[in-house]
Amino acid sequence: MNNIPEFSVTEFSNLTKKILEENFSLIKIRGEISSVKNFRGHIYFTLKDENYVVNSVCWSSKVPFLQVQPEDGLEVVVEGKISTYARSSISTYQIQVNQIEIKGEGALLKLIEQRKKKLETEGLFNAENKKQIPFLPNKIGVITSLSGAVVMDIIDRVYARFPTDIKLYSVSVQGVNAVNEIILGLDYFEKYPVDLVIIARGGGGIEDLMPFNDEKLVRRVFSFSKPTISAIGHETDFTLLDFVSDVRAATPTAAAELAVPEIKNLREKIFFFENSLKQSITNQLVSYSNFLQNIKSFFLIKNLKKSLIEKEKIIFFLLKNLNSNLNLLLSLKASNFKRISSILYTLDIQNTLKRGFVLIKDNNKKIIKRAELFQKKKDVNIKFFDREFNVKIKIKND
Repeated sequence: MNNIPEFSVTEFSNLTKKILEENFSLIKIRGEISSVKNFRGHIYFTLKDENYVVNSVCWSSKVPFLQVQPEDGLEVVVEGKISTYARSSISTYQIQVNQIEIKGEGALLKLIEQRKKKLETEGLFNAENKKQIPFLPNKIGVITSLSGAVVMDIIDRVYARFPTDIKLYSVSVQGVNAVNEIILGLDYFEKYPVDLVIIARGGGGIEDLMPFNDEKLVRRVFSFSKPTISAIGHETDFTLLDFVSDVRAATPTAAAELAVPEIKNLREKIFFFENSLKQSITNQLVSYSNFLQNIKSFFLIKNLKKSLIEKEKIIFFLLKNLNSNLNLLLSLKASNFKRISSILYTLDIQNTLKRGFVLIKDNNKKIIKRAELFQKKKDVNIKFFDREFNVKIKIKND
């Protein structure tokens, strides 16, 4: 017992600090990031596996150089050194992070896919939320890094197609500061008078493009009031920014082509429409000229008199035919009337009685037409042309 070394708390803490910091001055630890906090530019988080956690900190001086921004759920390998400290009644240790690497591309892709499904379910990628890109913007805002070739590609392409005023906003396009800087750029163009905003960067690995998969950035673009074109990486690169933007361009150069039309094509179309309009106007003028010429010819005194004489002859001919047809019609009607009158006269019962015939009726004024009926009647009415008699009849059988 007497051989066991004895230390004060301070001595033991200093000894532990010395052992850890000297033996782990540069170390890599693998785990999952959680509980990320940003305090005055310093980033605090924990690194955990299924059993334990390690406190981690990245000082503000190191933050701009991080390849990957710490996010909850990321499986990473952090590089740094172990340091110890005493706080109140607790003595502990932590890793001071210099750099962060993704633990395999698959884990990062899984995280992006999970985030995509979440945002898609909320409707952030729906087509009905997309804004129309203006056909001919007066001013274009570009958010990108001014140190790369991307910005010159966009400027050169826009000026070659249709020279348009461009306002640049310089940002970091990778690293932990990229997201906040891009969001600040969007805030700036929210108030600045531009008709369209392009967010662009060149190609890179999946880690390099992670800022453009950030949920906070995606939500800011969704709420942005002006049309946006995303132009991130190469043609095969896709980020969540591409899905939320109003238009996705395969490359920054393609974004410039989508932003403005080609002036050569516009001039050709204008020339075509101008010629078509001229031809249409010419055709109309010729048509109206011919019409006016015909009217003029018609109203010339000589021609008008000739026309009136011809019309008078036509009217006289029509009246003559009308009179002739009317007389013929009256003659036919008169002849038909005489014929019908003659038939009616012949059929008149009174005229028949005058020729010596009589009409015999029973008491019901019903005409007796047959002898057998006559024999059954005792009282009958006999009508001559000038008188009628009611008589009793007696039939004598021989």
